Amino acid sequence: MWENRSKLIFGSCMLIASLMFFQMGMYTMHVLAGWDVKYNVIQFCHTAIRSLGVTWAGYILNGIVFHTLLLTVWIAAKQLYLSRAFYKRLLFCRHEELTRQICEQHGGGHPSITVVRSPAPMAFAAGFWKPQIVLSTGLLELLDPSELEAVIHHETFHRKHGDPLKIFLLSLLASVMWYLPILKSFHQNYKIVREILADNYAIDKLGGSADLGGALLKLLKGQTPANLSISHVSFTDTSINFRIRKLLEPQSELPLKWPFTPAMISVQAMLALCSMFIVVMH
Repeated sequence: MWENRSKLIFGSCMLIASLMFFQMGMYTMHVLAGWDVKYNVIQFCHTAIRSLGVTWAGYILNGIVFHTLLLTVWIAAKQLYLSRAFYKRLLFCRHEELTRQICEQHGGGHPSITVVRSPAPMAFAAGFWKPQIVLSTGLLELLDPSELEAVIHHETFHRKHGDPLKIFLLSLLASVMWYLPILKSFHQNYKIVREILADNYAIDKLGGSADLGGALLKLLKGQTPANLSISHVSFTDTSINFRIRKLLEPQSELPLKWPFTPAMISVQAMLALCSMFIVVMH
């Protein structure tokens, strides 16, 4: 069920965003290059606004379109730059001996885990194309071997499924398309679902939830979240209370909170665009 929720949320978000970007892209080429684009909702909306004599609203519409596209490019480029800088710092802080040991014990010899020198207990997955699991020496000192294994299994799920990239994409869409608040709700719920799935993966691998719960509680005691500039999926950054309830009541089906208001605002925004389209067509 959780896997189906994950696919539904991600697919719905990407479908809405793809349709919007396609319409915005075609409209941009119409404005900048004079393309004769047929059946473009934004173009028809702009024509309807001008026909009603509300010229200033047309400028606002253009501003929203160009701002969305330019902000998308800016955030994506900035994140790529920060990711490269992060990996350089990661190599500088890397504890070679512990990294080799952990990779042999838990990574099957594959260099997918990096241990960094830091007294703060940290565990997260980062990276877009080849995600890495990053653990700190403070984490290794804090957790028992079985608890460390639970954390690694949890982060392995995120790494195998490319969650850092997926969550970044939803975060990006929620930021640049702020006028569709349902995307922000999708982003928040998607993070919760992926954490539950990662917890379930670790529980299946270990045959129980005791070690995972123990690690989670230890990391919660006085932990200061890692201040990272890159997109990442941390072991304790998301939906802690929800996850603890799920660990304590594994057979219960905890409902996700689906905000009614953001959904209605987003639907009204889409209906407004469609209504303008229909009016102009007639």
